[in-house]
Amino acid sequence: MPELAQVLRFEGSPDLRPLFLKAVVNGRFASTSVPDTVAERVGVPIDLDHVVDYARVCGFHVGGTLPLTYVHVLAFPLQVALMARRDFPVPLVGLVHVENTIRWTRPVAPTDVLDLRVAATTMRPHRRGRIVDLVSEVTVAGERVWTGVSTYLARGTGDASAPTSEAPDTSALAGLPGGSTWRLPKDTGRRYAAVSGDVNPIHLHSLSARALGFPTAIAHGMFTYAKVIAALGPKVPQAGESHVWFKAPVTLPSTVLLKVSADGQTALVRPAKRDGEHLIVRNTAS
Repeated sequence: MPELAQVLRFEGSPDLRPLFLKAVVNGRFASTSVPDTVAERVGVPIDLDHVVDYARVCGFHVGGTLPLTYVHVLAFPLQVALMARRDFPVPLVGLVHVENTIRWTRPVAPTDVLDLRVAATTMRPHRRGRIVDLVSEVTVAGERVWTGVSTYLARGTGDASAPTSEAPDTSALAGLPGGSTWRLPKDTGRRYAAVSGDVNPIHLHSLSARALGFPTAIAHGMFTYAKVIAALGPKVPQAGESHVWFKAPVTLPSTVLLKVSADGQTALVRPAKRDGEHLIVRNTAS
């Protein structure tokens, strides 16, 4: 996190609907650097009813620890609060989540009280436009227990020579028989938006998605990723790193297939009836 930064302190979770509306009004900017700003909430208790609602939508079993991806839902409104500001260099509406990394030192307990801090740290070229990283840090009583790096793409003029993060080769995994089939109905984006607060129009309805350049509504990447983590269950380590590459959007409605390696470390979500990759997950223990 930037040491000398403007700090935006929030007593409660920012309301995302007016922030997305504000982002539409603010429009597009040409800056090439991210603002030196940190958004934070301190002393955040866990709302168990919200955890249950999130778990139901994403397929988790509710237990003595929070779902690994749930903490992202708490940090995401702070991300939006930064990205909706006029000094943010790319437009919030239409951003595509292309990659995410979570590192954690232990499971987060429902009794933990969290301090959340979010900052934008990197803006760099991409072959399809520009990408920016939003880093979320979560501490409990001064101990950093969870860090998330969300990488977003602002589509536009790209740089074919820009370096890219390489996902694991899943060709062998894709060829294995079996797997779990998921049917994702057309209201999937609206159901996840209700528990995550992510009301980006590209996820909510085909009409709003088309207005932003998508053929139809697409599933939230963090929803599909959460379903993978939920399906892996005890195969997810107690401490480590989870990296997801969002390769191609899941249009809604869709039927997709989950394939998991024998060691449970690598997972692939692909179209059920054709070749392709929607997302790839790699988990490693620390």
